[in-house]
Formats: sequence, structure tokens, C-alpha cells
Amino acid sequence: MNELIYQYWFLTNEDISYSKKSRLLEYFYDSYHIYRAGKEELMNTGLLEEIVIDEFIKNRSKFDLYEEYEEFLRTPFSFITMEDSKYPDKLRYIYDPPYGFFYLGKLPDFSRCVSIVGARRCSAYGKKMAYELGKELAQLGFVVISGMARGIDTCGHSGCLDLGGTTVAVLGSGCDVIYPNDNRVLYENISKTGAIISEYQMGTSPVALNFPRRNRIVSALSDIVIVVEAREKSGSLITADFALEQGKDIYVVPGRVGDSLSTGCNKLLSQGAGIIWSMEQFKKELCELYGSNYDSQKPILKKHKIELSNEQKQVYNLFDMYPKSLAQAAEECDMDQLRMLSNILELERLGMLFEVFKNNYVKQQ
Repeated sequence: MNELIYQYWFLTNEDISYSKKSRLLEYFYDSYHIYRAGKEELMNTGLLEEIVIDEFIKNRSKFDLYEEYEEFLRTPFSFITMEDSKYPDKLRYIYDPPYGFFYLGKLPDFSRCVSIVGARRCSAYGKKMAYELGKELAQLGFVVISGMARGIDTCGHSGCLDLGGTTVAVLGSGCDVIYPNDNRVLYENISKTGAIISEYQMGTSPVALNFPRRNRIVSALSDIVIVVEAREKSGSLITADFALEQGKDIYVVPGRVGDSLSTGCNKLLSQGAGIIWSMEQFKKELCELYGSNYDSQKPILKKHKIELSNEQKQVYNLFDMYPKSLAQAAEECDMDQLRMLSNILELERLGMLFEVFKNNYVKQQ
């Protein structure tokens, strides 16, 4: 019988905890022998309580191997387990490795990966930095890893995709559950060139407890973890903690003192994290880490130069990375308000300004 049938059965089994599956695999060598194991053999492992074994054996007898596997094959999803040589080595040797995971799309080789993580409720500056980092990493040929959450995650994925790069989203829900729902288009775009992955069962809801656990996978698949904005207690710092345990490098985008979104980042800096003080500096350090010729792996796309009129330049220079209202801009500008607004709308059309919320704008480039 196809060995994948047994792997699928063991991956979908919910009687045994995630952390025990990899240890059972070490004991029995493969899922086929776990499926065939009797009660005494399972007791001898010392890994499972008798009540768990009884439930496991009862449910195993009800599982229709062929029917369940054939039904899964009719979906657009795939799976991979530790029994497959293509299972990422970066996950195989961490503490509490997942026995396997489901995915949608195509798995990259994970040889060069950087994760971008940060606050869901982030600032316009944080969004811009995450987006730009995603673009720069795509230009250098890195795979961008994140969690597809609102805010920083979304912008990191989007920047990478907009430059034709490969990005992977690690979900805290089932692979078939899109969360947040407003990231449906992003979910589809990621799966076209990269992958959506999850160790959770298909249909699993995005409950709060799932997210800290999935962060160990985000950090494990990455060579470097970038934290863009993080509060003092946040999921991003959990990812950073996993990264430190796994021996990964951490880089931080610094923030303003006193800003709650910067507290976690600045704390990481005080503990010795690398600092991203300019894109060129960061790219240079990446190339030093991965070889002097690594920056030539993927050609950097040249931006189309936009010619601005003197009035447009004057209005553009009123804004920066932090939101500024039209009323405040009008106070700083000696231009007629209608002309100023007309220039702002044109700059927005050109992608030079972005309205972060009603009547408040920031620079886009």
C-alpha cells in the first residue's frame, strides 16, 4: 500500500499530541509501523498513557485509509511529513518539530529565507518599512516568511510579491482557513508562486493559542528574523525568542523612544539585536553573510523615475513617514489650498503619497 496513505493518516490523527508524533516516529521508524503497532508495543514506548492508547486504537480501526486519502487528493492541498526526504531540514532539528504540515502552492527549497514580523496594529511608517524590506529581499532572491496577519506581515508579503519574489505564509489556522478574511486575495497570490503552510488540521479555526506555537516554524524556516514594530508583549517577541533558541540572527527596525509600538523593538536592540539603519547597510550585511556575489543572484529592478513639477515637489516635501493631516499641511504651505489638494491627489495617483486614513498622508517613496 502507498506509504503516503499511512503518513496522511498519522498527520491527520488527533489522538496524539503534535509533540509526541515525532517522538513516536523515532521509536517506530515510520507511520506504517505506528499504524500496525498493538497496545503493548505502544505502551512500551513510554510516551503515551493507556487511556490515550485505547482511544488511538479505537479511532484507528474506524479510519478508512483509502477513502480518506482519496478524498484529500481531490482538494488543491498537499502535505509533507518527516518521512519525506524533501521535508525542510530547518524544521527537522528544532525543539518540538512538527511531524508534518499541509500546504497550498509550491514549497521553495528554504535555503535562503528571511522572516518579517511585527504588529498587526502598526503605524504607516511600519507598513512602509515592511513593504520596502519585502521588496529588497525579493530583489536579492530571498524567500520572505511571515504569518499573513494584518499589518506588518501583510506588508512584508505584499512587497515581496510586488517585485515577483517568493513568499511563504505560516498560518495559525488550518491551511484551508483564510484569516484574516480580508487577506483572501493575498492568500491566493502567495500560493501562486510560493506556499501557504500549516501544521494544524484542515478546518482548524484561528484560535489565539495557535499563533504562538506557529511562530516557532516562522523562525525555524528563516535564516534571519526581522522585527519591524512590536509592543513590549507581543507575538513578534515570541518569534524572536524562538529565533534566539534556534541560533538565528535577529534584526530590528528601530523606533521612537516612548512609542508603544517601538518598545519591543528597542528592547531587542538593547539585548544585542542587529539594527537596520538603512536599506543599503542591511543589504550589504546580507551579502557579507551569504557571500559577496549573492547580490547578483536576482537582478535588481530599476524604478521608473518620476519627474515632478516644482509645485509637486513643494507639496511632496511637506510629508514624511508619519501621517500628516491636510489641515497641518495647509498651515505649512504657502500655496492655495485647492492647488495644494490637486497636487496631493496627483502625487497619490503617482504612488508618491498614500492616504493612511481619512485626510492623512505619508510618503510612499
